[in-house]
Amino acid sequence: MEVLKERYSITELSEMLQLSDHTLRFYEKECELEVPKDERGRRYYTTELANTMYRIKLMRSEGLELRAIKRILQQDRMFFHPQPVPDENTTSLAPPAGREIESIQAILNEIGRQLTKEICYELDNTREHLAREISKSKLELGACVENSIRRLESRMDKHYEEVDKALGNWRKRNTGNIFRRIYYRIFGAK
Repeated sequence: MEVLKERYSITELSEMLQLSDHTLRFYEKECELEVPKDERGRRYYTTELANTMYRIKLMRSEGLELRAIKRILQQDRMFFHPQPVPDENTTSLAPPAGREIESIQAILNEIGRQLTKEICYELDNTREHLAREISKSKLELGACVENSIRRLESRMDKHYEEVDKALGNWRKRNTGNIFRRIYYRIFGAK
């Protein structure tokens, strides 16, 4: 997203991102974003927040859940927020010299564990969802087949009734003919 100014009102940002004001406030709440307010108590979005909202919109359009987006944003903040610069009166928060690689490896290992846990959770949810959908489809298909069988049986019953009726009519018509034929053969007269 191209940033044109340093501050955006909620209305300006919602128009620019084509999201509702409500959606922006919802994303703020769910992703725990700290949006500053001006002297009149109205929200304004800095360039960084505007870009974050744009990233959230993109990730949502790719199908990510807000819970996953929140974790991604938290991890981004962990890596990209500058560490405080210690002065003489504070203790250093940076790892001792030569420990940077170990610190980064520990962070990457933790991210790997979190991703593995999240992927397993999502796979389990997906598996359960698919099992429910398959079961539901099976039931719907079974009901459809039963309805089709009932309709077919009904048609066959009607057909057999018509055949029985036609056969009965034929018998009635031809029963008298047999006796006539026998009579004419015996007595020879027509």
